[in-house]
Amino acid sequence: MADNADAPRDDANDGLFEVEGRPFTETRDLGKMATIIAAVAVGALIGAGAALLLAPGSGEDTRAAITRRVRKLTRRERGVWKSLARAMEDAAHEVTARSRVRRVKAEAAAAAVKAAT
Repeated sequence: MADNADAPRDDANDGLFEVEGRPFTETRDLGKMATIIAAVAVGALIGAGAALLLAPGSGEDTRAAITRRVRKLTRRERGVWKSLARAMEDAAHEVTARSRVRRVKAEAAAAAVKAAT
């Protein structure tokens, strides 16, 4: 049996690679991508239109409801940020206190070594 591993193949690589057994061609795949993007855009437009037609209140009522919801979320968010800031301050004070204790212990140890010599 002859070793054909080093023999050139008839289907030499001409810069194209295969996807799912078919050669990749840029134009075909760009066309598919454009179709998908167009379908998503049309779906978004249809969804937006349906949302406007099926909205339970008038535009003014909807805007007022959105404004109230945003204000409520903003107040809640401020509270979260304030509690996070307090927790960070507490952690910083704790780290500062620990470092002071370590510094005092290190200074005492250094003084003891210096006095022993």
